[in-house]
Amino acid sequence: MSNRAVHIGIIASILPHLFCCVLPIVLSVVGLFAPEFAHAHLMPEWLEPWLFVFSAGMLGLSWVLVVRECHCACDHCRGDHSHHTSKIILAIVTILFIASVLLHVVVHH
Repeated sequence: MSNRAVHIGIIASILPHLFCCVLPIVLSVVGLFAPEFAHAHLMPEWLEPWLFVFSAGMLGLSWVLVVRECHCACDHCRGDHSHHTSKIILAIVTILFIASVLLHVVVHH
């Protein structure tokens, strides 16, 4: 049973990463080289806002998990540490996400 739980855990951790990080990067790269193809075949226009909503949800969940009070026994949680590196990386990702949303709004409206 624990082996199955590990497999489910791996899939559960990979799926949000694919939608939040990999898919937008692939769409951006394809959009740079073949914008008509990317817009017509890869990402329908009605789906674009939902991708941003899903990404915002994943980003919000990430902030909740990083900022919450942690009582685990990892090296980062012992003593005065508070997952500082994770917060910095998440802040950079948040800035990139906000820039992406603003760019989308400016270009499409």
